[in-house]
Amino acid sequence: MSSRIGGSSDDETQTLRPRYASSDYGAVSTSTTTTDTQVDADGEEAQLLSKAGPVEPNPLDMKQITLLSMARISEPLTFGILFPFVQQMIVDTGEVSVEDVGYSVGLIEISFSITQSLSLLYWARAADKWGRKPVLIASLFGALASTALFGFSNHVWQMYACRFLAGVFGGNAMVIRTLFTENCDPTNQATAFAYFAFAANMGALIGPTVGGVFAEPAKQWPNTFGHIQLFVNYPYSLPCLVCALYCLVSMVLCALWLKETRPDECDNPMPVRSILKPRMIKMLAIFGWTVTVVFSQGALFPLYLFTPISLGGQGKAPPKIAQLQAAAGLAQGLWLLIVLPRLDRWLGTKKTFKLVSAGFPIVMVLPIIANALARQNSTVGAHLILGAYVGIGTSCNMTFTSVQLLLNSLAPPGAIATVNGIAVAICGIVKSIFPAVINSIFALSVSHDIMGGYLAWVIMSIMAAGVFVCALLAPDNSPLVESASDQKNRVTEAEAEEVMEGGRF
Repeated sequence: MSSRIGGSSDDETQTLRPRYASSDYGAVSTSTTTTDTQVDADGEEAQLLSKAGPVEPNPLDMKQITLLSMARISEPLTFGILFPFVQQMIVDTGEVSVEDVGYSVGLIEISFSITQSLSLLYWARAADKWGRKPVLIASLFGALASTALFGFSNHVWQMYACRFLAGVFGGNAMVIRTLFTENCDPTNQATAFAYFAFAANMGALIGPTVGGVFAEPAKQWPNTFGHIQLFVNYPYSLPCLVCALYCLVSMVLCALWLKETRPDECDNPMPVRSILKPRMIKMLAIFGWTVTVVFSQGALFPLYLFTPISLGGQGKAPPKIAQLQAAAGLAQGLWLLIVLPRLDRWLGTKKTFKLVSAGFPIVMVLPIIANALARQNSTVGAHLILGAYVGIGTSCNMTFTSVQLLLNSLAPPGAIATVNGIAVAICGIVKSIFPAVINSIFALSVSHDIMGGYLAWVIMSIMAAGVFVCALLAPDNSPLVESASDQKNRVTEAEAEEVMEGGRF
């Protein structure tokens, strides 16, 4: 019987996971039944731990974490690399007018997110059946192929097809979340997921940079690339090939050195209906609302920076916008790597979620104050408030990681991949809808001078207050456990299916 840390405290969240030795990875086998004695022992252990104070974290195997972080970068990298040049790429086909290019760009982005959301549950079940590593390798190969092909698209329908293909093979975000979960224990899970979130931020920053730097190389560096006909005929192939090369390197490294972590509980997988108990549905709803606010905020900020001061923004030029977004990404990464693990260890995940979400509504008001000061020609004051938003306000995005940790703590050991698949599907749906909605609200408030152009930020503040309410209502950390009869029936069904498949009847 593996050692477990658990408890019924509503405030103290400790993920129920096997404690891994430094040389052993992957979930270890546990008993399929939970006795009253076991639960009592777990509760007593949790009480003793809470009295003893913060537990010193076990060291993470940085070789595994580094491999997973490299793989994590690939999704936002392949998603963001298109942004600097996709508009011009569509116009160059001659199939879409400049006035209508925005519709095509939106459909290209949505085609990935929607397709990914529809396919994730199948990837999650595949990861439970055949293992996490094969699914990750297949997903990285799909990202490699779809991104490389995109650079050689001559028609808009080909671009749609490439992004559709990328979505079909978009299971890497789900399986990487699962692998991070299974490569840590309750003492170091916050640190592990800080690396997870930091890698995602780096991918989001590197992607547009690579796309902008390497697009149209024959025009940018005619002496070097002008004589290479490939880059003359396909001016946007180089950034896509660079991205594909990164995916290839990451795929090879993971194939060679990443260790499988599939737990033995996956031999008898839980049906989805058994996983989606009321408490899990409640936690998924809390997760969905939190990511809606975080993604909407991320989409609104650059539009706010671009909008003239007289209309409710900051009137920044594109280079300055890029600098501020890079600074925000760096600040968020530092909050995640340095502060979040310590808060999680001292307070527990649920209290940390409450703490960081409490400041969320206030942060959403800072852009309003910065614009009001700018309208009064108080440049210094506007810059200070904007700096506070970028440097301090980004700390509230730790809610995204905290709610992910809470969600993982509720997942049964044999259903982690399925839960993460549902979570990433929710993220895809949110990214497909809500950033466009909040930007449309901002445009409406600016064009009709609603609340001085501040309507979108007022709505964001109300939504952020909802995140704090969600933190107060979040379920406790004890994982979903099947009853003994449910487990017995599921094992019997699995054995019967195995007999039928093997022809032994």
